[in-house]
Amino acid sequence: MFIGLGVVFLLAIVITISLGGKGRGPMMNSTLGESYQNSLALEQEWPDYGIGDPYVMRYNGLYYLYCSTKDFRVGVKAWSSSDLIHWKYEGLATEEPLTVGAYAPEVVYWNGYFYMYTSPAGKGHYVLRSESPTGPFTIQTENLGLSIDGSVFIDDDGKWYFTHASAKGIIGHPMSDPYTMTEEKALNTNMGHWTEGSMIIKRDGKYFMTYTGNHVFSKGYRINYAVATDSPIGTYNVPDNNPIVISTKQDFNGLGHSSSVIGPNLDAYYMFYHNLIGHSKEGPPVRRLNMDRIVFNGEKMAVLGDGTHFPQPVPRMPDFYDGINKPLDQKLWDVRVKGDETNWLSSKATDKTDKSRFTAEYNFRLNMENTREGETTFETVFSYTDDNNYKVVGVDPALRSIALFEMKDGKKKQHAISELPQSMDFTKLHTIRVESDAGSTKVFFDQMNKLTVTDITAKSGKIGYTYRNVKPTLGFTAFSKEASGSSDFETAKPVPGSIEAVHYLEVRDQGFHVGHPVNGAVMREDDGVPIQTSEDGSNAVAIAGKGDWLSYRINVESDGTYGFDAMLKEDGNEDTVELQVDGKSQRFELGNSQSEGNQWVKKHIGNMKLTKGEHILTVKLVKGKLNYRFLDIYRVTELPTEKLSHLFSQIVPEDMYGKWMKHEDGYTVQTEGSDAKMYAGSDEWTDYRVEVDLKSTADSIEEAGLLFRVTNESEFPEQVRDSFMGYQLTFRNGRMILKRMNYDQNEVASAPLSLAAGSTVHIAVDVSGATMKVYVNNSKQPALEWTDANAWMHGKIGIRSASPSWLFTNLSLVRR
Repeated sequence: MFIGLGVVFLLAIVITISLGGKGRGPMMNSTLGESYQNSLALEQEWPDYGIGDPYVMRYNGLYYLYCSTKDFRVGVKAWSSSDLIHWKYEGLATEEPLTVGAYAPEVVYWNGYFYMYTSPAGKGHYVLRSESPTGPFTIQTENLGLSIDGSVFIDDDGKWYFTHASAKGIIGHPMSDPYTMTEEKALNTNMGHWTEGSMIIKRDGKYFMTYTGNHVFSKGYRINYAVATDSPIGTYNVPDNNPIVISTKQDFNGLGHSSSVIGPNLDAYYMFYHNLIGHSKEGPPVRRLNMDRIVFNGEKMAVLGDGTHFPQPVPRMPDFYDGINKPLDQKLWDVRVKGDETNWLSSKATDKTDKSRFTAEYNFRLNMENTREGETTFETVFSYTDDNNYKVVGVDPALRSIALFEMKDGKKKQHAISELPQSMDFTKLHTIRVESDAGSTKVFFDQMNKLTVTDITAKSGKIGYTYRNVKPTLGFTAFSKEASGSSDFETAKPVPGSIEAVHYLEVRDQGFHVGHPVNGAVMREDDGVPIQTSEDGSNAVAIAGKGDWLSYRINVESDGTYGFDAMLKEDGNEDTVELQVDGKSQRFELGNSQSEGNQWVKKHIGNMKLTKGEHILTVKLVKGKLNYRFLDIYRVTELPTEKLSHLFSQIVPEDMYGKWMKHEDGYTVQTEGSDAKMYAGSDEWTDYRVEVDLKSTADSIEEAGLLFRVTNESEFPEQVRDSFMGYQLTFRNGRMILKRMNYDQNEVASAPLSLAAGSTVHIAVDVSGATMKVYVNNSKQPALEWTDANAWMHGKIGIRSASPSWLFTNLSLVRR
């Protein structure tokens, strides 16, 4: 038990890359430790169906998992876990006859009751209630309608909100009570087609909504998120790093319908979702359970690895905890009784580390019999050093309020007080959570942030309880040396994947080094690392001292060659940066800016070989400055030096979607107005020149397109038509239009193209780094040129057509 605290483009940049140990970088232990791997198998899953639409909620130190019910079966299954890895089957939480084929059950706890929301067979919602998370839940309402995938969010003021699926995006409703949804509001969280599986969490005053689309049986089922600051059903901003979970690989696809929950260490967040595999006897795919780590950076949320399918570190437990499914163990506590007052203090010595943060959680219920109004006190204790120096959160059952007090040198001072909902029943279980760091102390009551003060900050000390004239039942109690997302720093980042610049490792001269520390950073203030908020709401690092470095723990999926990209801000200087990986080093010069000055642009640094397992990646500044938001690391396959011709002959049927017709040395589609696509090559191709001959055999209003840097392609009748990520050069009505594709389309540049019926044009597209150049009929000058500030940097090639009047021939490719 440990208690307490200790707790764009750069001009002529030169980068050296090398992963962990030798040289002047940090030497750190690089073992993954105990791990798990998606997908997870649970006992007593629905036979020939699995775990679909998983929802995980946390109550009194335990997690409870619910999932959709197999069609034509009755009841909702439930599992419990203390660590998110080992799950115990708890049986059917309800056997109500109306729960046949119950879709996406979700459960919230409020004031002694558990409320379940589900839409049996997708035919409208019912609310069920129980006094236990494992049931029995009984139906409390008539059919409320409101489509499917209902989800409830309770805000800090105790107001309830309900969101659900629709073809026009997620719909939100205020709630007047747990059973009543009022006027609807269409939210701007729409995936271009059917959108479902919404959930809201609140973190640091921001509402993060996750949602899924478009069809549950599509390989391209995926998870997006959006951020609001005004209201849980207010105006959402949809960040650029969407989707945050997607994979259309043959062995891992259809990732979606998620729920998010805080992890066992009281700080980390995890996302649960399902994937698709094979087919059940009744036809639809079987679903499997998955879990991945969520990280945050300002207004940015990310799922590490975009959905992983290789070993990851298991969630960490708190540094101290007691009371999981049992009474508190008095051997772990110093219990003192004096008259009508009782004190519980954690018995271990104060933690001596220098981390200026902690999170503590207390669960309790009060026996209010024979209590005297005004004489009853119940307090949760933290930062206790002696009887004259500690802090408490006091609960006043009569006034329905909580207050934050500090005892300093024997004098007690109230810092803040907040009312609680007047309906609170203190004989039911409630939770107090204290998050404290160098900037503030926050107090949550039943997950509602009720108090925030800046004049009390984190300090070492024991935790405990003190109470007078009341008999409480003390539940799960825990302490963690993490707070405010600090555990995002040390966790291993999956590769392939992205790494936020601000998520460098801790401990000066082990996880980071700055020769001249600065003041005023927007996060991690004590480190002295220059960190400021950038235009997208995320935080970026700007190191400027020769020899300064930051390190990151990475977990590499497999041996291979990997590409390194960075989102950089131009400064016009000649900079030299070294990346260390196991002592190996390479040097890369980054070319001149292709964009206007002072802009953020993704830049390809270079490629290097990595080996499977955990490593320490170090970014070291040798000369100049480095201002970056994040790194992208991904597998690459080097193209041969010779030109790859006749690629149409190498395309397999699995990569052809729609009705194509072989014609001469190429392809046309069979039907006017159809939408057909075909793909060639590898997701791991990076810079190349793709060429094709395009003939217009007749006039048509329909489009044709040349595709490049395509990843995560899919096809399903009931989803968006633009079902891939990458770029499309579109030909239409005497123009060529460059579109950025992300399961939608965004026109970014265009140029005229003369192509009369019966004529053929030769099109070549050069993609190098973030810049694309289009050449027509072997011209030396590009007819169209564009630099994508947040470019897709690798992927397949392909073609797309909606009319038989377009004939594609001579598809070829050469590396750049």
